[in-house]
Amino acid sequence: MSEVILSSLAEAAAALAGTGLFGSLGGAIAEQVLAKAARESLKAGEVLFRQGEDGSCAYVVAGGTLDVLVNTGLGDVHMAEVERNQLVGEIAVFANLPRSATVVARTNATLLRLEREDVLSIIAANPEAGRAIIADLGRRLTMVNQPLAFLSVAAQVLRRPDSDAAMIERLTAQASDLGPFAVSFQEMVREIQAKQMRSQEMAMAARIQQSILPRPLESRADQPFAIHAFMRPTREVGGDLYDFFAIDDRHLAFIVADVSGKGVPASLFMAMFCSIVRAVAMPGMDVGQMLTRANALLAKDNDACMFVTVFFAVLNIETGRVTYSNAGHNPPYLLRIDGSRSELAAHDIAVGILENRVYATHSLDLSPGDRLFLFTDGVTEAFSPTHELFGEARLEALLDAMPKASVGEMVEKVVTEVDAFAAGFDQSDDITCLALAYRV
Repeated sequence: MSEVILSSLAEAAAALAGTGLFGSLGGAIAEQVLAKAARESLKAGEVLFRQGEDGSCAYVVAGGTLDVLVNTGLGDVHMAEVERNQLVGEIAVFANLPRSATVVARTNATLLRLEREDVLSIIAANPEAGRAIIADLGRRLTMVNQPLAFLSVAAQVLRRPDSDAAMIERLTAQASDLGPFAVSFQEMVREIQAKQMRSQEMAMAARIQQSILPRPLESRADQPFAIHAFMRPTREVGGDLYDFFAIDDRHLAFIVADVSGKGVPASLFMAMFCSIVRAVAMPGMDVGQMLTRANALLAKDNDACMFVTVFFAVLNIETGRVTYSNAGHNPPYLLRIDGSRSELAAHDIAVGILENRVYATHSLDLSPGDRLFLFTDGVTEAFSPTHELFGEARLEALLDAMPKASVGEMVEKVVTEVDAFAAGFDQSDDITCLALAYRV
């Protein structure tokens, strides 16, 4: 062996005496091991060995840099980099186990290959080396256990919704002791913080959306109607809406609507629609005119191309006359005091599509005890665990079975039955319904 290589071996042995598994052997024994090594070269990008392969040797890096990658089944994770005078693959020397990682040359590299038989024969001649190796493995196990314990505690803390910023900051600071896990842990913390922030923002958005909905009306002896409504979004916020408000002393407006899409965009569009409808609802104007004006304002500059299906009606509380316009929405049910049921089937296109669309006004007369039931398709299109639709037939049978129920009981019963039918299956759409009774 040449003078240059012997000098290189001595240098490597001295370096290994303080690091890695061979650091437990001492410089003299390490140099004996290295003296039996074979020299190899790798070009940048070449694979030294792959995870899962059988191995019977270790390598000392005489020059260049290697990357250690572990495949988790979801992709490769960069665990470490191995540089000059460091050891890689040493477990294969002492145990007949598959390679636990893939090692790739980051740069051109020169390696010293250490065969299992050569290493073990030297250790057999030096029993104290075996004890030193066991001690070193114990230290390594401790180094693994501590990060795992930290990650376990950190995961529990981060899972808690009440984790405060100071606590998370302390965890992030301590993560520097995790070695190759530190960067991944810090990235995970940032993602969790971002999700917590989004969750808080969405909770606030949900409260704001709920605040837009009208408060329940108190029942009064002189009040000739009763009204009750319910809305539950499929996400934190949704695109369904119900509303009712007095236009003047004799006229009560009531609405159920459904925006195309879900989530935040739908909720913002719905809030805008709600504001517009209340702004255009003027005494003396019929329902078709109100909806025509609302549509013109909503469709103008509607770059998002969103639309709203809506049933918009006005009750004359003195006469029982209901004027209404249906813009592409599910037909409400008219439930007469005699037990008969019919649909208010008049239809037009949804609001927000054609700016110059003119909407017609239709009318009906309510007798004392008559009721109206309005809903969105989240009710009839609820799915069971076997992917069966709740459907109109079930809703109609349910309404027919409640001839004397109050408006509150009607709404509560429908929602309860839909939830029982879904049996925990994910809600596929926002659920909204509204019931109105005249002269109850």
